[in-house]
Amino acid sequence: MQAVETLIDKEMLIDSLLKFQESNNYSDTKMADFIGIARQTYSNIRNGNGKNSDNYKLLWNAMQFLKVNNSEKPSVDIQDNQSERRASILRNTAETNINLELNLDGTGMYDIKNGVGMFDHLLSQLARHGKFDLKLSASGDDTHHIIEDVAICLGEAFRKALGDKRGIERMASVTIPMDDALVTVAVDISGRGYAVVNAPLGNGDLSGLPADLVRHFLESFAIEARINLHASILNGSNDHHKAEALFKALGKALDKATRVDPRISQELPTTKGYLQS
Repeated sequence: MQAVETLIDKEMLIDSLLKFQESNNYSDTKMADFIGIARQTYSNIRNGNGKNSDNYKLLWNAMQFLKVNNSEKPSVDIQDNQSERRASILRNTAETNINLELNLDGTGMYDIKNGVGMFDHLLSQLARHGKFDLKLSASGDDTHHIIEDVAICLGEAFRKALGDKRGIERMASVTIPMDDALVTVAVDISGRGYAVVNAPLGNGDLSGLPADLVRHFLESFAIEARINLHASILNGSNDHHKAEALFKALGKALDKATRVDPRISQELPTTKGYLQS
């Protein structure tokens, strides 16, 4: 334990913690949650009662917390942060060529050309109802590769545009109808890619789009975006309506989950103090 004690300037560290706490107007409880210790333990350290070896271990955790949060950086204006939530992706392989530009804080404008009319239509619903600006051109040797690689690129773009995810709502769920169809989509921008898709569309054809590729797109997107995605078709008889409702609901859910809440604009939406980018 002595080795750890010699590496820590306790008074300087506590001073840095107090400055961080004061500048962000955080309570002892919130600071304790960020660092991963009990509130009373943090209060004891803050009040100069952190001299035993166990509290030195906790001070070490606090030092790592300050490194991650870089408290010496000036606060970032919310609008400035939002204006940077963009990403551009180029993917050129033996199977596909993709050029994608995404602006999370757009108005739902889109320019999508990938050679599969129904897929263009579904992505336009995602952009319009998610209020994301999306510019996409894609070509490839077959439909499966185009849809799979677009999902990978779009997921990567979302992940990059979100940055460290400070201030976002993070979780959202949406249920929407479209004529006979009723679907629900829930997302958690957790940094962990996982998808559960209950979308019985069969193996038919949706105007040139193999129906099962809807499921494959959602799964590939979730994994690359590192989000938790649950999508279910609750009712419906028309596969076109069911597929379109899924993309509309995904757009609405992502719009809600990626919004910056001004109350927590400089905070990560987690008690861990870290979200995987």
